Amino acid sequence: MTLTEEDVQRLLTDSSANVRVDMTDRIGGAYNATSLNPRDALVAEQIFRLLLRDTELRVRVSLAGYVKDSTQIPSDIVMSLARDVEEVSLPVLQFSQVLTDKDLIELIQSTGEVSRYLAISKRPHVSEAVTETLIDKGNNEVTASIVGNQGAQISEACYERIIQTHRTNETIMQSLSARPRLPLTAVDKMVTIVSSTLAEKLKAKYKLPGEQIDREVEKAQEKETLNLVRLAAGDEEVDKLVNQLHGFNRLTPSIILSALCQGDFDFFEMSLAKLSNVPVANTRKLIRDRGELGFRAIYNKSGLSDTMFPAVKLLLKTVHDLHDEGEKPGTNRYSNRVVEILLQRSEETPVDNLSYIIALVRKSV
Repeated sequence: MTLTEEDVQRLLTDSSANVRVDMTDRIGGAYNATSLNPRDALVAEQIFRLLLRDTELRVRVSLAGYVKDSTQIPSDIVMSLARDVEEVSLPVLQFSQVLTDKDLIELIQSTGEVSRYLAISKRPHVSEAVTETLIDKGNNEVTASIVGNQGAQISEACYERIIQTHRTNETIMQSLSARPRLPLTAVDKMVTIVSSTLAEKLKAKYKLPGEQIDREVEKAQEKETLNLVRLAAGDEEVDKLVNQLHGFNRLTPSIILSALCQGDFDFFEMSLAKLSNVPVANTRKLIRDRGELGFRAIYNKSGLSDTMFPAVKLLLKTVHDLHDEGEKPGTNRYSNRVVEILLQRSEETPVDNLSYIIALVRKSV
C-alpha cells in the first residue's frame, strides 16, 4: 500500500476525482486481498472513513465495490455506505456479509425506498426475521423477490400470510410452488386457490397421502379455532362460534375438551348445550351441580365418549379449582398447574384415558 513518488505528486497537484478513485482501487484491492499487516489495515480503514465524506459519487461507488465483498471491514463503514444514495448502498445491502440481521432490520425500518428492500431480498441468505420485516412492507415486488430467492428462509406463519394476501397473484403462487419444501398446511391452502394446472403440479411434487395432509390441516384449523375461543368476548360471540363450528361439523370432542383445558368454561358449556339441544342456562346448572348426577346427565346427552367421562370430570374439577384460586388461564404456568393437579389426583384414584387429557392440556397453550 506504500505510495510511490508518482502517487504523491498526483495527489498534490491533481484535485480531480480520478486520482481519489485510483487510490481507492489500490487501497481497496490490497485490503480485500488481506495482504496488509494489522497496522496498514487500520490506516486503510481510516482512509475509507475519509472517503465516506467525499462529495464525488464515483469515489464512494468505487469504495462500495470493495466494501461489499469484504468480511473484515468495520461495521460503521459498511453501515455508512448502506445508508448512502442508491448507487452506493444497493451493492452493499445485497452482498455485504458484515451486515447482521439487526442491522438489516434497522435499515429496512428506516427507509421507504423499495429499491433497498429489493436489494436485501436478493441476498444469498435471508433469515426468517429479516424476511418477515420485508413482508410487513406489503410490497408485491418485494414479496415476489423473497419467494423467488431460495436462500430466503420463510416461517410457516409467513407462508400463510403470503398465501392469504397474494392468493390471486399467479407469479407469486408459481414461485411459491417452486420452492424446495413447503409446510403441508401451505400446500393444502394453495391447492384450493391456484389454477388447476399448478394444483396438479403441487400434488405430484409432494406425493403425500391424503390422510396425512388432512391431519396437518385439521391440526392447523383446531389451533386457529382455539385462538378464536380465547379472543371471543361475551356469550354472544361464543354462541356464534359454537354454531358456526357445529354447522361445519367441526365442533369436535378434541376442540371442546381443549377449550376446557385452557379454562374456557363458556365455550365448554355452550358446546355441550348445542350438542345436547338443551338451553345454555339449564346446561350450566347441570354442569355446575355439586353432585355427579347433573354433569353426568348433560355429558351423556351431548354424545361425548362415555369412557372419557371420569377423565373429563377430573379435568372439570381441576379447572374449577384453579379458577377459584384466581389462576390466570392461557399461560404455561396454568398448563403446568393443570397437569400437576391431574397427576396428583390420579395417584389417589387412577383414571382411564388421563394421558389423552394431559396431551390436550399441553397442546392448548
